[in-house]
Amino acid sequence: MACIFFVDDDPVTLQILGKAAELLGHKPTLIDSATQALEQVIRQKPDLIMMDMMMPDMDGLTMLSHLRQLPDLAQVPVVILSAGAAMDDRERVLAAGAQAYITKPVSLNVLLETIKRYASC
Repeated sequence: MACIFFVDDDPVTLQILGKAAELLGHKPTLIDSATQALEQVIRQKPDLIMMDMMMPDMDGLTMLSHLRQLPDLAQVPVVILSAGAAMDDRERVLAAGAQAYITKPVSLNVLLETIKRYASC
């Protein structure tokens, strides 16, 4: 069972991702802001962070940059989720140190494969 942080400002998306992770046997933590997520990851290191690209308080790239600067969290796998499909987003996200970039809506199969691939279960 992996401890997965889902970070998204949309409550419906959070609920769907959290329920799917629970059904797959994992422990989701649902966080609705990047600022709160940064505070929480310092207290509890997750196995995987899946976060939205666009959030009101901080975008996913900025949050990823903060995570990569923290020695204890620099190696935590991060997957960026985005409803947008800008051509250069994927390249920028991967160059910034994310493991993957997935467009929303995320299918259950893609979620399962992503968790299997990046979370230490």
